[in-house]
Amino acid sequence: MTPTVSWLLAIAVMAAVTFSLRALPLAAYRWLTASRFVDALNRRLPLCVMVVLLLFSLRGGAREPVMLVSELLGLAAVAVTYVRWRNPLASVVAGLAILNGVQWLVARLV
Repeated sequence: MTPTVSWLLAIAVMAAVTFSLRALPLAAYRWLTASRFVDALNRRLPLCVMVVLLLFSLRGGAREPVMLVSELLGLAAVAVTYVRWRNPLASVVAGLAILNGVQWLVARLV
């Protein structure tokens, strides 16, 4: 088997796996919505995922107080904009802008 054929075969396998993983929830929609277990996960999992993401995102502050302050300000911006407008995209943009803006400002002042 030539290297080109190997690459094309690998790409085809990756595409098939990716498509299958994306299509599986759509194909199993009726089964997933009828399951009490999946319903319970659907109600509880988003909060758990957000807590894990929050704790992971605050990892840099232990060594650098400036990083912790910028992360907390970014987190506050996300919370305030989401509560105000209920728009996840605007919340993420606001949080990233505050996080990067504070870090840029501190780098210019130091």
